[in-house]
Amino acid sequence: MYHRLHALCPFAALIAVAAVASAVVISRRPDAFTYPQFYAEDGTCWFADAYVKGAWQALFISYQGHFLLQTRLVALIAMPFGVLNAPLVYNLSGLAIQIAPVVFFMSNRFRKVAPSIWVRAALCGVYLLIPSGELQISNNDAQFHLAVLAALVLIAPPSPRWWGRAFDVATVAFCALTGGCVFVLVVAAVIWCWVRRQRWTVVLSGVLFVGFAAQLYSLALATRLPATLGSGPLDMAKDLLFIGSDRVILAGVFAEEAHTHVFVNGLPHGAVLAAAICLVGLAVVAFAALRAPWELRLFALIGFGIAAAGLASPLVPAGTKAWDILAAGGDDRYFFMAEVAWVVIVLWALGQLPRRWLRAGSFSLVAAAFVSGLVVAWQYPAFVNYHWPQESAEITSAGPDAHLSLPINPPSWQLLLPPDC
Repeated sequence: MYHRLHALCPFAALIAVAAVASAVVISRRPDAFTYPQFYAEDGTCWFADAYVKGAWQALFISYQGHFLLQTRLVALIAMPFGVLNAPLVYNLSGLAIQIAPVVFFMSNRFRKVAPSIWVRAALCGVYLLIPSGELQISNNDAQFHLAVLAALVLIAPPSPRWWGRAFDVATVAFCALTGGCVFVLVVAAVIWCWVRRQRWTVVLSGVLFVGFAAQLYSLALATRLPATLGSGPLDMAKDLLFIGSDRVILAGVFAEEAHTHVFVNGLPHGAVLAAAICLVGLAVVAFAALRAPWELRLFALIGFGIAAAGLASPLVPAGTKAWDILAAGGDDRYFFMAEVAWVVIVLWALGQLPRRWLRAGSFSLVAAAFVSGLVVAWQYPAFVNYHWPQESAEITSAGPDAHLSLPINPPSWQLLLPPDC
């Protein structure tokens, strides 16, 4: 049916893909639209800065050493819709960015990379269904979905049309000026230029380098203190094993958020089990690094690179041991793309098995493991309803010069006016 619709009207086919993807995402967090609210910095920083300082003035204010153009731009777009509707605009933006990689991957741009529509649909399913509560319909952390889209743009064959190339440049530029993912993307772009040797890849690399320079400048001016990663080499090594096994390998294959049902941290001889799981995972990744198509190698490099960057400079509360928090299940955003890359590598590796019955059996086992996590926890827990209509009325009546403190999600966070970020 998709083939027929695509043959008649490619644009209509992509609209249908977007509708299905949106339905899947919304079904897992319906409260994002039944009672939309701000989440974390969406309220405390992006909205508060735009409301008090002015959206245009706040557009290029850095945060924690990074420019965040996409999140700031959404705050600018939301202002004409009023305070009451601002969270809805933010959530619509988060949804659009979350499904954009699916629509792009299902377009004609990837027919040469993955000719089978069913293979592309399966890979899109992996991306959509691997859980991450922080990233679900989240404008606040949409930069990590934007990084997936930028990676696909970098990997895809160049568009023959001007508007396709304009889309590529805009996507890469937005990603480069939104958070620290550009530091990994620049490395991948240099490698891709060397492998592909195409002029358009050089152009996209140039855009990334501009963003890289801007983010490096912002980082140099930041006063953020480096995080304490761990207590010592041995504890950090154990944490790293648990992060690799629980946060990427097991969480990806079983489609669960970290430390939900399938994990080894805290089990008897957990470090030994984690080491064994990581050794198997490294063997599979090494095989893919040697034999997989370059497009998959590059996507995996970006995904694992973002996870490594999150490990090197995590945003955690002061005075805590960062890797202890990550090993125990915090900050899913750093590992989401690595989980997607890992599951795709597993599927590719199983496809290389020599016997058809062996491939079919292995795919069935992985599918059963993946579905098990979705069956147990399809919907995310709804956010606490702080009754945004009443809070927005209080903000509106008080005006931008008011001094207010209003509760928002996650619990214990406050929307402060004037902002303190």
